[in-house]
Formats: sequence, structure tokens, C-alpha cells
Amino acid sequence: MEIFSLLAKGGLLIYPILAASLLGSVIVIERFIALRRERINPNGLKKRIEGLVKKGKKEEALKVLRGYETPLSALLTVAVENLHLDRRSLVELLEEKGRTEVHYMGRGIEFVGVLAAVAPLLGLLGTVTGMISVFQDVTRQATVRGVNPANLASGIWEALITTAAGLAVAIPLYILYRYLASRVDTLVVELEEEVLTAVKTMQSSGPE
Repeated sequence: MEIFSLLAKGGLLIYPILAASLLGSVIVIERFIALRRERINPNGLKKRIEGLVKKGKKEEALKVLRGYETPLSALLTVAVENLHLDRRSLVELLEEKGRTEVHYMGRGIEFVGVLAAVAPLLGLLGTVTGMISVFQDVTRQATVRGVNPANLASGIWEALITTAAGLAVAIPLYILYRYLASRVDTLVVELEEEVLTAVKTMQSSGPE
């Protein structure tokens, strides 16, 4: 309860800071789940598809791929459907499809970065507006009965609550944003290697 009563003294701008924290947390949790390796690059899928194509079972390979909804399956579907193309043309198709998949993998992550940048600014704005209010009170007190140092100190620390809250939200969100962005980069490199290896294997062996 103490922390809630403390936050309540931060003024109205505490609420958008808390909203940024909640929204950022939801996006981060969703992306952590979505970016698990088995949801991007299912174990054993590439080898299974390579084996089917080698045996000339192209339609069966496509049927297997339709049972997955992952970036790897989407890219392998493009590869299997277009094995008749020369390597350069096929790679161009895969790059085009890959851009779509990368966008899907990274959705929401940039917004976490935006929230991490905005939260401390909201905190600073809350502090500035709080300080304006404090010094307005100081001006009124000075003209009536003199300034009470205790009231001044109390007003200042209450005004600083929003800055502290903004930083407390921004720091973990920024760390998580950088981690997720790095995670996407790593998975994209893995996908690229998997798909290009699969294309090379499928085009160089067995019937189409």
C-alpha cells in the first residue's frame, strides 16, 4: 500500500507512466512467447522437407508445411513451390518473403522502444509541472506569512516522484527492447542459413 500512496502523490502524469509500463510489459511477454525458437524454426522441419523433396514427394512436403504457421515453414513453402527457378530468382523470391516474416517477428518491438523513450519524458514533465505548482504556492505563502521550508521540501520531493517513476519504467523497458531486437536479428540469421542450405540441398539432389 505504501508504494501506491507514494505514486498517488505524483499527480496525473503518473497514470500514463503506469499505462506505458503495463502496455510495454504485455508486448514484451507476447514477444517472448512468439520468439521462442520452436515458433520460428521448428526442430527437424528442414530435414524432413529436404528428405521428402529428395524422394520426389513435393506435394507431400507442401502438405507438411501447411501444418505449420512459422516463418521457416512460410519460407520453405516458397522454396519448394519454386524449385524450378534458377538459384538467383529463387533467392530474390525468398528475400521478398523474408522481409514480410521479419516484419512479423519484430512487430511491437519498436513500440516498446518508443515507450522506453517516452516514459522518462513524461516523468520529467510531471516534475516540471509539479515544481511550477510548488513555486506558485511559495509565492503565495511569501506574501502572506513567509515560506515554510518543510512545505517547500515536501512539495519538491512529491514533484520528483514522476521522474523516478518514469526512469523506473524506462530502464527495464529499454533493456528488454534491446534484447528482443537482438533476438530477432539472431533468429533472422538462423532462418537465412537454414533456408539457403535447404534450397541448395533440394535443388542439387533428387527430382523436383
